[in-house]
Amino acid sequence: MKNKLLLAALIGCTLVGTSLPAASQNSLDALYEKLRATPGTVADSVRYTGSDFGKAGGGFKWQRGAGRGWTTGCRLTCTDVTPDEAENVRKVFMAWKDRQFVNTHKNDAGTVVEEPVTTVYHYEYNPEERKLYFLRAATEGELCVPRIWTTANYVDATLRDPLARFAERERYRLGVARLWAEAKRNFVFMDRVRLDWDSLYVATAARADSVRSFGEYTRLLQRMAAALGDGHTYVFPVDCRTAPLSTVLIGGRVYVERVESTDAERAGICRGMELVSINGEAATAYGRRVQGPLVSSSTPQWTEHEIFDGHGLLKTYGEKDTLRLVFADSKGCRLPVTYVAGSWQRDKRAPTPTFEYKELRGGVGYLRIANFMAQNFRDDFDQIYPRILETKGLVIDVRGNGGGNSGNADYVLRHLTADSIRTASWSSPTYIPAFASWGRPAADYRSPSGLMAPLADRPIYTGPVAVLTDRGTFSAAEDFCAVFAGMKRGPLVGSPTGGSTGNGVRVELLRGYVWANICSKHDVAPDGTEFVGRGLQPSIRVDETYASWFEDKTDAALARALRYIKTGK
Repeated sequence: MKNKLLLAALIGCTLVGTSLPAASQNSLDALYEKLRATPGTVADSVRYTGSDFGKAGGGFKWQRGAGRGWTTGCRLTCTDVTPDEAENVRKVFMAWKDRQFVNTHKNDAGTVVEEPVTTVYHYEYNPEERKLYFLRAATEGELCVPRIWTTANYVDATLRDPLARFAERERYRLGVARLWAEAKRNFVFMDRVRLDWDSLYVATAARADSVRSFGEYTRLLQRMAAALGDGHTYVFPVDCRTAPLSTVLIGGRVYVERVESTDAERAGICRGMELVSINGEAATAYGRRVQGPLVSSSTPQWTEHEIFDGHGLLKTYGEKDTLRLVFADSKGCRLPVTYVAGSWQRDKRAPTPTFEYKELRGGVGYLRIANFMAQNFRDDFDQIYPRILETKGLVIDVRGNGGGNSGNADYVLRHLTADSIRTASWSSPTYIPAFASWGRPAADYRSPSGLMAPLADRPIYTGPVAVLTDRGTFSAAEDFCAVFAGMKRGPLVGSPTGGSTGNGVRVELLRGYVWANICSKHDVAPDGTEFVGRGLQPSIRVDETYASWFEDKTDAALARALRYIKTGK
C-alpha cells in the first residue's frame, strides 16, 4: 500500500445517522471495495462450513449453531500496512458498535456481524509482517469462520452424524433420554424438584412419537426442562420468530415498549399503547398460557420478565402464524392489527450497547450496564472510568441485565472500594463411582466465601453509589448485586431480581440440532443469603407505574436513587 493510498481511502469511511444503512451504503462494504482496489491487495474466494473444532484447525472465530450451509465470501490480504492505517480500519469497525454486534478480539482484530445473522465482516492485522486481512462473507445457513481463515480458503468441518440411518422417532427419543440423564447427573438443584423426574421422562418420550415437526419436538423438550424450575436449566429454542415489537408489564398490564418496524408504525402502533388482547384472549392470559410453559424459571418475577418484557410475548412458531392483536391508546381508543409472522421488517431496531454513560444534574454519573458478556468489557469500562471519578455520586443501572461473565462484574466492583471484598460461596454435586459401589452417598464440592482485592493501580471511586435492579436482573448481574450488597457500599433500588445464577453445562441432545443448558453451580450471597429461587430483595423497593415509565422524564427507580445520592437516605 504505497503512497498512503489505504489511509486516504479510510478517512471517509465513517457512519452517519442512527438507522442501519442499506448494504450499498454500508461503510464496511465501502471499506472492502476500497481495500480491494488498492494496488498489491490479493483477493481470495473462501468457503467454510461445519462445526468440528478438530477439522477447523483450532476452532472458530465465529460460529453459529452447527455451521450448516456454506459461508462464502472473499478474503483480502493487504501488504505494507502501517499501524496507523490498521487503526483506521479498527475505527470503521468500532463505528458500528452501538447498532450492530461488534467484537474486538484484541486491538488488531475485530468482527462485525449483521442482524439477522447472515453476514460477517472480520479483520486481523499482523504488525510484524505489516499485513492486514479483511473478510466479507455471508451464508443462507449458519455462519462459521474458522480461526485459520487468514490462510485457509476452504474448510469443511461437517460433523458426521452417527444417527443418520435411524428413524426420526428413535432420534427424538434419544434426545429426551439425554436431557433426562444429563439433568440427573449435573443439575445442582435436583433435590428441590418436587415432581418425579423419571415419570416425566417416560411421559415425554411417549409424546415425542407423535410430534408433527422438529420445532414442536424442541418445544416438548423445553417444557420438560422448564419443569425443573430453574432459570439456568433450559433447552435452546430453534424455530421461534419474534415480532418487531417489544413489550413491558406494568401494573398487571402489557404495554408497547419499543416499535422496531416501520411497518408497525404505519399500522398505527406507538410506544406506550396497551396490548389488550391476542387472538381474542387477554394479553396476560395468552402469555401465561402459550409462552409460560416454555419458560425455565425459579421465580414468578423471572417468569413475568421472560413472557412480558422484551420479545417473549409475541413469539411465533410457524411460517404463516397469525396474531390478531388489539391495542388501546391512552384515551381507550382501540386499534385492531393482524400480524402474520415475518410480514413486518425489523428495520428500526438498534442493538443495545454494553455501556451507556451520562452525567445527570447535580454532577451525578449514570452508568447503564446492559450485560457483563462483551469481550471488550474491561477496555470499554476503562474508557469511561475517568469521567466517573469526576462525579459527586454514581447510579449503576443493571435492570434488564441478563448476565455474562462474573469476572467482568467483579472488575467494576473492585473500583468502588479500597477494602477487601467478600465473595460468594458455592457448591456443585460430585459423583465418585467407587463411593457408589460402597454405598456411600454423594457429597457436594463446596467452595467457601473468600476475599477479593481492590484494584491497586488506579484511584478508587469514593462517592455514594446506588444500584438499580428489576426482575430482568439475572445471572452474573445478580452476582454483581449480591457482592455489592455485601460491600455495604450503597442500596439496591428497584424491584427483586430474577433469582437465578450458576454455571451451565452445555449438552448436545441431538448432534448439530438441539442443545440444553443444565445449571451445575449453587451460589450463595457473601453474607449467606439464599437468593436463587427468591431473587435479591432491594433495600429500597420501588415499583414503576405507567406515568413513571412512559411519561415522566425520570423513571421512579432512578428518581429514588438520585434522592439517595443527594440525601444519603
